[in-house]
Amino acid sequence: MLNLDRFLKATFYLLLLTGMTYSTQAQTKVFKEVGDDISSQMATILQDGKLVGYLAFTTLEKASADSLHYRLSIMDENLNDIGKVDFRQENLILKEVSFEGDILCLAYVKSNIVGKEFRNGRDFRRQTSDAKTVLFTQFVSLSGKIIATNNVKLDVKLETELGANAPFGRAKLIGNGKLKQQIQLRNISGKGFAIFYGDDNKNNLLVYNTKGILIWQKQVKEEATDFTLLTSGPEIDLLAKKDEEMKEGGYEILGYNTNDSTDYPKFLLKDQNGNSLKVLAYDNDPVTGKPFVSGMIIDPRHGNHFLSGNNLRHGPYDGVFTINFNGHGKKDIHSSFSYWADGSQTFVDNHGYFQDPHLYANVERSFKDFNGNTWFAADGVKRRFRWGGLCWGTILSPFILPPFLYVGGGLHRYAFKDVLLIKQDPAGKISLANAIPEKTGIYQFCSYPLFVVDPRSYYTLANPETHSDYMVIDSDRKIDIYNVTQNKIARSIPRKDGSTTINVLPAKEGYVMVSEYNKREKTTRLSIEAL
Repeated sequence: MLNLDRFLKATFYLLLLTGMTYSTQAQTKVFKEVGDDISSQMATILQDGKLVGYLAFTTLEKASADSLHYRLSIMDENLNDIGKVDFRQENLILKEVSFEGDILCLAYVKSNIVGKEFRNGRDFRRQTSDAKTVLFTQFVSLSGKIIATNNVKLDVKLETELGANAPFGRAKLIGNGKLKQQIQLRNISGKGFAIFYGDDNKNNLLVYNTKGILIWQKQVKEEATDFTLLTSGPEIDLLAKKDEEMKEGGYEILGYNTNDSTDYPKFLLKDQNGNSLKVLAYDNDPVTGKPFVSGMIIDPRHGNHFLSGNNLRHGPYDGVFTINFNGHGKKDIHSSFSYWADGSQTFVDNHGYFQDPHLYANVERSFKDFNGNTWFAADGVKRRFRWGGLCWGTILSPFILPPFLYVGGGLHRYAFKDVLLIKQDPAGKISLANAIPEKTGIYQFCSYPLFVVDPRSYYTLANPETHSDYMVIDSDRKIDIYNVTQNKIARSIPRKDGSTTINVLPAKEGYVMVSEYNKREKTTRLSIEAL
């Protein structure tokens, strides 16, 4: 499951540069690599899931044997400088940034072991006797004053890994330690911040006010393989993914009142027939601000076979769903389950084969628009019969070569083709809104996992002033910005232009950030451009 907020934080909103200087003009900033002794990390500042600014976290020189000098450079949503904060602390790894009530909350892992170099295993074991690893939170005003800090001990098994870029036989050991659940940080509107993490012994939920004072913390007793944190008004929710018979199912939603940490009733994600649901989106509705969840209805017979093109042919999914949460009572929860497995749809058969584009749908992304519709973006998968393999297998068997050498990979091959957009309206009616033309990819054997050769990824943007929704189709060759409202490609940008590599990143509402990295000049140019 991938929602935009987690995508922003966990994938590409971290821009790593080895040192930087910059020059600016309106909504443009150029970063230049200047050396290996200074490192900077750029992160987004989010409020209510929306981008409101940027922060550069720079590691400067060592202050002492066990501490370093750091600098926070705060920028607004147009890349204009707001202020800087210099401070000294032990080794820090920035994880998350959020904003509420003119206060920045930053969540780090602070450790005297993680990221540190060791001569050998004996040196590592000697120093781990005094190991300290904590969740370090920092609360900073826009005027550049650190108003509060907090330390929460993390129970993490410390280990080592080989350092990179070292001559053979001379690689040093680097201290490491992994949380079972990564740190997640969200603002609570009008109140403060919620932080969730899981270490070796517990899953912990903490709530701070904007003064940096801990209001309450609570151990989440539910056993799950993954959690997704969401805040909506005065409510905190966790989407928990548990192990169950259906591998892509096992979801439930846990809710908490921010005032006193009391639990709301747990909500299991199943349809009315008891079928498991695969979650593709878990976010707040762009109009109501209330939580919703959407995704695929898992077929109880074929639902555990979903990795390959041949699996898609047998129908691992029965349809799509959207569940809107306006409260916690039954009357406050509105569900739309739209099926094709029952043969009720004319544009798609009961196995999920879309008739007009002649494609199966490998659905990867879901989102809601300003009109209450839920959208599902899919890579179209094309099937082709292996006539050559069948003919050669027939002609040369059984005396020359055994048939399995020709048809052992199956009688069909599969390739990615067009992008399919499926729309579910507020009444639950589904339709194929568009098939966006794309070149046919390389054909793979029937059992080859689709994710290995997946050519595209998706994320969404919005312009609330015009109530327009956009979907960015990110592929190896180009980046298409598709206007969902107008049903057309608004802009297409090549991935490479000479020595420059181009990326398109989400920015403030109604805009995109265009990142241009010039390999020859070792510069990264960031510009905020209107959709």
